[in-house]
Amino acid sequence: MNVQFRAEKEYLTFHDPTQGGTLTDRLTEVRFDPLTGETSRIIYDSGAPFSPPDYSEAAQLTGGSKCPFCPENVLTSTPAFPDSLVPGGRIAKGEAVAFPNLFPYAKHNAVVRMCDQHYVRLEQFTVRTIADSLLAASDYIARVLKTDSRVAHLSVNWNYLPPSGGSILHPHLHVLASEHQTRYGRLTAEAARSFYSQHGKSYYLELLAEERKRGERWVGQKESLAWVHAFAPKGHLDFAGIFEDARSFGELSDRHWFALAESMIRFFAYFRQAGLASFNMAMQIPAEAEEAGRVHVRLVPRMTVGLLGTSDMNVFNYLHSEYLCLKVPEQIAPAASVFFKDN
Repeated sequence: MNVQFRAEKEYLTFHDPTQGGTLTDRLTEVRFDPLTGETSRIIYDSGAPFSPPDYSEAAQLTGGSKCPFCPENVLTSTPAFPDSLVPGGRIAKGEAVAFPNLFPYAKHNAVVRMCDQHYVRLEQFTVRTIADSLLAASDYIARVLKTDSRVAHLSVNWNYLPPSGGSILHPHLHVLASEHQTRYGRLTAEAARSFYSQHGKSYYLELLAEERKRGERWVGQKESLAWVHAFAPKGHLDFAGIFEDARSFGELSDRHWFALAESMIRFFAYFRQAGLASFNMAMQIPAEAEEAGRVHVRLVPRMTVGLLGTSDMNVFNYLHSEYLCLKVPEQIAPAASVFFKDN
């Protein structure tokens, strides 16, 4: 087996007051990412349920005339692309509208306002809404690649609701194109090339083959987009989707974008059952095809914890670059996989 799933167990021994003072060994499991070697810690929480927030009141305070993405404002309060890139300044697909980010994260950065509705609950999203937004993002990327030959790294990103870092309630995507990779993009690309050089096979396809065989973290598949729960998660839950037949942007077609939209709807159904509402999604897209790489997606639900509304990220995430996971991946994957089964 070329893909290695390595985990080390550590135990803290103490007298547990919740068990009448019995001497207890409490497990922490350190897992190593099979591609990059980055570590995550499974900390085995008590099983307390997640409680999704309701932003109805916030929606009333921030929508309509106060929101630049609402229908009455989107064509007047948002910036426009140069006509040389996008004639008319904006890209429209259904209700989705793409325009430049006022405060860009990269050399090329579009925002895609996804729909007219200001506050969209998970159950209100449709495949068409998400697909139109992704197709608008694809249109933008195609235009950028035609005009800037130096761009090599592409991503489509979604911060949904405030726990994810989303600063505007109105649903929207960020589309980035740059000469410079993010840290995640660089680490995974370099590790994937190293794996290919050593084994003569794509890590991503090897991972899917192994996860299919084991079944422990397998979630499901839509078209060529296959989903697993990450062995070494980057959050309390972490779903990874890999396009088996797409190595780069040029190999993506409408069916790939619709497969991602359909997958998101399936995950939203699971999130609702699990008491989750917010998430981060990032789609990594190489501009040029390499056999070592594949277009892939990471989907990490976000949450606040306890009565204080505590962030789900702390010093480990930010200053140790170490990921914490409250949930056991092998327990989460079967629960999510139910929603990928068609009746």
